[in-house]
Amino acid sequence: MFSNIYDQLMNDIDYEQIYTFLLPFINKDDVILDAGCGSGYLLEELLKHNLDALGIDNDDHMLALAQERLKTANLKAPLYHHDLRDALPIKVDVVVSFFDVMNFFKGIKGIFTHIKNGLTVNGRFIFDVYKPSVLEDFDGYVEDEDEPFKYQWSIKRRQSSLNHEVIVDSQIYKLTQYIKPLTYYKEILKSLGFKDIKVLIGPDPRKHYIIASL
Repeated sequence: MFSNIYDQLMNDIDYEQIYTFLLPFINKDDVILDAGCGSGYLLEELLKHNLDALGIDNDDHMLALAQERLKTANLKAPLYHHDLRDALPIKVDVVVSFFDVMNFFKGIKGIFTHIKNGLTVNGRFIFDVYKPSVLEDFDGYVEDEDEPFKYQWSIKRRQSSLNHEVIVDSQIYKLTQYIKPLTYYKEILKSLGFKDIKVLIGPDPRKHYIIASL
């Protein structure tokens, strides 16, 4: 199951560094939604620092892994199955969406609309997306590793998308990410009424980190 593979491969990321990056844009009393929380690593980090956070994901097994992770750390947070292509049923102060979640959507305006409508007055949307340079940098990339398990991860470019193929125990998993120019995201955010849009250097130099405020 790919969720188990993803969970193990995400284990070596410095989540404290990501929390430190987010901290200037979060108030202590904010309610934070981790959109595409996966197996809960970032959510755990936010909760460890006594922030009020909850998570959504469209993969039930990811949510089960997140639940187990929080339970092991003696932490609690609401976790919900939700597809970002559907309207958010809640209002929060901050939506965070990291680890290139937004690159998995071919078109993003509907997603951004739902996120905007799910934010309170003065709400903030904080997310990362790959820079267009990865289209060349990742084309033909192959990673053949034995740790934390034996796997091969290969990437091929097709126009403005990256097609990933992951082979584990003869099982093949395929993923596609869509890479857009920065102007694409900024123009949609502006059209939806986000007034303050910042693009910052963040923990991963291959990515744009975008903070959009209402």
